[in-house]
Amino acid sequence: MIVVFSDLDGTLLDHETYDFSPARPALDLLSRLDIPLVLASSKTEAEMRPIAAAMGLDFPMIVENGAGVAHTGDGSADDRETYTRIRNFLETLPSALSKRFAGFGDWSTAEVSRRTGLPTEAAERARQRRFSEPGLFTGTPDEKAGFLERLDNAGFTATQGGRFLTIMPKTSKAERMVDIATRYGSEAGTAITTIALGDAANDLAMLQAADTGVIIANPAHAPLPVTERERKGFIVRSTLPGPSGWNEMILKLVTG
Repeated sequence: MIVVFSDLDGTLLDHETYDFSPARPALDLLSRLDIPLVLASSKTEAEMRPIAAAMGLDFPMIVENGAGVAHTGDGSADDRETYTRIRNFLETLPSALSKRFAGFGDWSTAEVSRRTGLPTEAAERARQRRFSEPGLFTGTPDEKAGFLERLDNAGFTATQGGRFLTIMPKTSKAERMVDIATRYGSEAGTAITTIALGDAANDLAMLQAADTGVIIANPAHAPLPVTERERKGFIVRSTLPGPSGWNEMILKLVTG
């Protein structure tokens, strides 16, 4: 049984327009073959639900860079304990360091819209965070190292996506992928083959952990490094960017 795990921005969604229509042939193929597609994104559950609905998906979703898992049929949860702990941590930083990081909790909906290119309603959904805080760090490399050390000591980590540095608990899309794949395998009583697709540094662990990882070309940022898994053929790269590349690779991998 195949289960597909996919990043959104810059992967299944166009980096600039957030359009997924070029991937429709591959999405339809997965649907016809009853292959689950688990979205795995830095986006919030509130953001991802309408995207999943537009794609016709009803599968678990890995939200906020793996900090949480949402199940599309169970309604949105309102527990924000983890997010509150992150914001409390940021407020305890020395002022010289705290002013170097600004996140979604510091910005208005209009500012989030401006920085992400999202329409106002989508930007508001992006601010409905439960597990993580994306933002921008503007300090020196030494200041950033100190910031990351404080995060680690507080039980958090940070992942760099295509746009933002995201503070979150010490978990990842990769760990969530393994959990979900294990559950599918247990329910189906069969072995699971995982395909994971992504374009940015925060996707790399997931790509490394999958049976087949796919790096989707994204000219908006530097390409991901070549790893030993890629040298051995377990990770491949698309020639086309975004949803066009996603469509290209899914059709190739699923149909052989």
